[in-house]
Amino acid sequence: MIDAKLTRPSANFHASWVESWNEWGTLNQDGSAAFVAARYGLDLRDSSDFAEWVGLLHELPKESFQPPEGLANQTTIWVVEGNAYMGAASLRHSLVNDYLVEVGGNIGYGIRPSARGRGLAKLALKGALQEGRVLGMERVMVTCKQSNPASARTIEACGGVLEVVRPAETFAPDLGITEPIRRYWITL
Repeated sequence: MIDAKLTRPSANFHASWVESWNEWGTLNQDGSAAFVAARYGLDLRDSSDFAEWVGLLHELPKESFQPPEGLANQTTIWVVEGNAYMGAASLRHSLVNDYLVEVGGNIGYGIRPSARGRGLAKLALKGALQEGRVLGMERVMVTCKQSNPASARTIEACGGVLEVVRPAETFAPDLGITEPIRRYWITL
């Protein structure tokens, strides 16, 4: 049984989020929207910068909030167990650039390495789909790398219908794609 729940981002999870960052070995934790912090020059290891980033994550879903060029308004939800950050999902309300249209899609999600294999990715994706329904979206694109069969199974379990597996060489070189991408659509 999964003991996790979905919640809005909170500065209270700073220490656990940094632990997750250390597990991933990179700031780019799928679904966490950490790239937003980078665009604002925030160091997420610093608790005050982390709190500022969490504030931005609460602003990003608002239609009145204008994100920086290339970023979409989005809703971010976190998967937590007690005081531990386990992962996240971000629902992009629109596909505002070539990368999102071709590769990123509407939803990104990820679970920290030590918490994988427990159904938490499915919980995160289902939460993002529910956010899409609340916004009145009719369908969303979700993608994963061909080399990630666990993610493909998660997407398919949540209603994903495979559109295509696109070879890396079919993407524009500036997108930086080095392996085939599975593109799915989920009707809400």
